[in-house]
Amino acid sequence: MGGVKFQELISDWREDLIVEIQNDFQTAVTNSNLKGLAFVPNKTNQSVGNQVEIVALEKLNEHLEIFQIENCSGAGYPDRVLTKVDFKQVALEMKATGDWNPSDSNRRVLTSSSKKLREKFISPVYHLLCTVIYKGDSERRKLNLSGLILLSLKHK
Repeated sequence: MGGVKFQELISDWREDLIVEIQNDFQTAVTNSNLKGLAFVPNKTNQSVGNQVEIVALEKLNEHLEIFQIENCSGAGYPDRVLTKVDFKQVALEMKATGDWNPSDSNRRVLTSSSKKLREKFISPVYHLLCTVIYKGDSERRKLNLSGLILLSLKHK
């Protein structure tokens, strides 16, 4: 019989993992001075949001003590993997926005083929969205990073 072998692609989060990630990100945000960081986007065609994401990623990785954010090669979701020693089971999507609206559920919608998840991850697979919020005047090219939101995806 053809088709793809069944593979669990989303798992309930372990409480100890949630606490470990929250604490590590909180420490990294504090130690990196990410909140309030003045940022001047360069004059390229790359979107301001992508530039903010890259700056935030670099700052976080410099100050994360337990985890690291690595690229996840290939097209589609996820763009990144949150890893620690012998642990690469957190699919991570990073986004940046200067127009955060907490009631806009479209900011938290991901669609993708399951092929990349099947190739890159083994069960249990955890999913994490990281949204960097910035404020400022992109015309004057002066921005401040004002927040970071972590949203875990669970199934029930």
